[in-house]
Amino acid sequence: MRLLTRGVVAPLLTPLLPLPLSRRLLDVTGYVLPVPRGTRRTATVLGGVPAERVATPGSDGPHQVLYLHGGGYKTGSPRSHRSLTAQLSRACGAPVHVPDYRLAPEHPFPAAVDDAVAAWRALRAAGHRAQHIAVLGDSAGGGLAMALALRLRAAGEELPGSIGLISPWLDLDLSSPWVLANSGRDAMLDADTLTPAAEDYRAGADASELAPLAADLSGFPPLHVVAGADEVLVGDADALVERARAAGVPVSYTRAAGMWHAYPVFAGLLAEADAAVAGLGAAVRRDCAADRVRVAVVGAGFGGIGLGAVLSGSDVADVTILDKADGVGGVWRANTYPGAACDVPSHLYSFSFAPGREWTRRFAPQPDILRYLERVAAEHRLAPRLGTEVTEAHWDDARATWRLDLSDGGSLEADVLVPACGQLSRPARPRIPGLDTFAGPVFHSAEWDHDVDLRGKRVAVVGTGASAIQFVPAIVDDVASMTVFQRSAPWLIPKPDRPYGRVARTLQRVLPAGRLPARGFWTLFFETGALGFTRFPLLTPPFRWAHHAMLRRQVPDAGLRARLQPDYPVGCKRVGISSDWFPALARPHVDVVTDAIAAVTPTGVRTADGTEHAADVIILGTGFATSDFLAPMKIFGPGGVELSERWRDGARAHLGISVPGFPNLFLLYGPNTNVGSGSIVHMLESQIAYVRQAIAAVAGGAGPLSVRPDVESRFDTEMQDRLGDSVWTGCQSWYRTASGRIVNNWPGLMREYRRRTAHFDPADYERP
Repeated sequence: MRLLTRGVVAPLLTPLLPLPLSRRLLDVTGYVLPVPRGTRRTATVLGGVPAERVATPGSDGPHQVLYLHGGGYKTGSPRSHRSLTAQLSRACGAPVHVPDYRLAPEHPFPAAVDDAVAAWRALRAAGHRAQHIAVLGDSAGGGLAMALALRLRAAGEELPGSIGLISPWLDLDLSSPWVLANSGRDAMLDADTLTPAAEDYRAGADASELAPLAADLSGFPPLHVVAGADEVLVGDADALVERARAAGVPVSYTRAAGMWHAYPVFAGLLAEADAAVAGLGAAVRRDCAADRVRVAVVGAGFGGIGLGAVLSGSDVADVTILDKADGVGGVWRANTYPGAACDVPSHLYSFSFAPGREWTRRFAPQPDILRYLERVAAEHRLAPRLGTEVTEAHWDDARATWRLDLSDGGSLEADVLVPACGQLSRPARPRIPGLDTFAGPVFHSAEWDHDVDLRGKRVAVVGTGASAIQFVPAIVDDVASMTVFQRSAPWLIPKPDRPYGRVARTLQRVLPAGRLPARGFWTLFFETGALGFTRFPLLTPPFRWAHHAMLRRQVPDAGLRARLQPDYPVGCKRVGISSDWFPALARPHVDVVTDAIAAVTPTGVRTADGTEHAADVIILGTGFATSDFLAPMKIFGPGGVELSERWRDGARAHLGISVPGFPNLFLLYGPNTNVGSGSIVHMLESQIAYVRQAIAAVAGGAGPLSVRPDVESRFDTEMQDRLGDSVWTGCQSWYRTASGRIVNNWPGLMREYRRRTAHFDPADYERP
């Protein structure tokens, strides 16, 4: 690595090379060095200065890093330092903001310092506390970091929470004896390179900001210095550390034997560089630690467990998960009906950060999914408060906190409230006259009564939705007779299910990445369906063809086939996935009734034509109360405004997550986040990433946060405009309210939603 530095990098810094060419070639080197996987780079502007925001997965702060790149004040950019800044983002656990400050000789002192100050003040104006911002820099950037701190102190402004310097260039006169002593050992720099750079930058100016080694450092924040013992500027680091310690500044100093100037830029390739970056990251995390935010999560299903898992290793949040049930799992704990399984393939119905190894089939049955959620909760040491229902939540303006009233008479206080109740948590019981007069058992599929023996019984099934499609085939051979009351026939496509053998299940455990091809295929499949339902109807005929082909093959009776033909556009209601629904209905002891139900009698079900269909048991496959979000819990915002009243004309929220006027409230599986084709777990993971960033912002001092009304209004207008062109306007379904407003579904691709929730923007929010 030393030879590579001397032979490739050092020549790019020589003044003999034309400056424009030197700048371009140095930028190219930034694309050669390794970058952590998943790094996101976003072009931004900080105080009028072009900049780049660099964030690795999970590096959401709340603390922030302002990084001032090196390059002798004449070269360098966010591009030349793209590898180092990404490595630092991961080590610091925070976004790194890299200003593309003005360079000499075109813009000599104080232009670069002015730009650094403008970038700092922009971060402060965005709501970040000074204590939660670290300023880091290498070489000339280290000098700028010190000049920035001196400028802030002179202006009476708060100083950063931490300063980290890599091989800082602090003495433009190059007076240290180490400049000559190490000129033959430093693989990157020598005096011939530094002298003209200093002259071009200083341009005859004489200011204290140009001589930080002569400044009074008392009152400075913790200072962390990294330098190579073989570099020409090691004397600057030595002198700074000595002066800082004498001034009582907390200092850490890594003086790495055998290392050259700015060696940490080779992080990812050089062990010493990795150690230096890790040390700086640990120091920044420690110095800029935020107050821990109390987060209350209501619901221990996929949303609650997923958020808890992501925050379990967080430095900023203490999480309490509450659930009224006696175990984790949400709908996958409650729905235990025969045949209960997911209609999305297992590898897509799981978190990317927690690959499933419980799957016994391609489409996981309910016990597998419940075991998966229990394992994720256990591995992240989550301990939900079970058997505890949240009845009401009230915002306390004076304390800027949520007070949760609990069913046991107790209460809980939280800084952030995250309802993760889901859209399919409250069974919908139909209002059928006489239902309560029936002499036999009546139960909803989501509240299956396993004490009822169905063998030899006459069973009436009300409804033909997603649950009925699963439990009817599972029980059809046990019952004496079955009458299925169908209001509208579902569209179906075959279910390509198969069991996973011992080898496949072993691979799930030892090779989690092996699921990625399947995950990619099914993502493409469902995204194609979503395009057909929302933008390109020409993509939907294959769904119709598959339904018709299966119907013709599996149902010989023409009259029954006619009753099982949907009368609405494919996709308008959820498309079922089943290969055994039609054969179950074609059994000789099964009758499909399409006449409307008039009433339930003590001995059966009477339809509108006057026929009474005898039954011993009634099973309600009538779905869920999907538009009554959060019910029966009541949420009261500032001034006592109740959320369900605000939503009287239909629920709405920015990104399905944030509601104006309800500070520090972030929903999971909220309005317009359901997918008509796809995996809700994929959508939840996107929401969890966004909420995690929001919590980090609150911890960093930006909150309490309430989404701006104009931001939410623009989002809702966009959603309803796009949904108006979708297939979901073609019929009445659980996706729509009585007024016709579509409150459940997302009108685009899962990929689009992930992109739009990838970055939490504090500018979309206001303080109440």
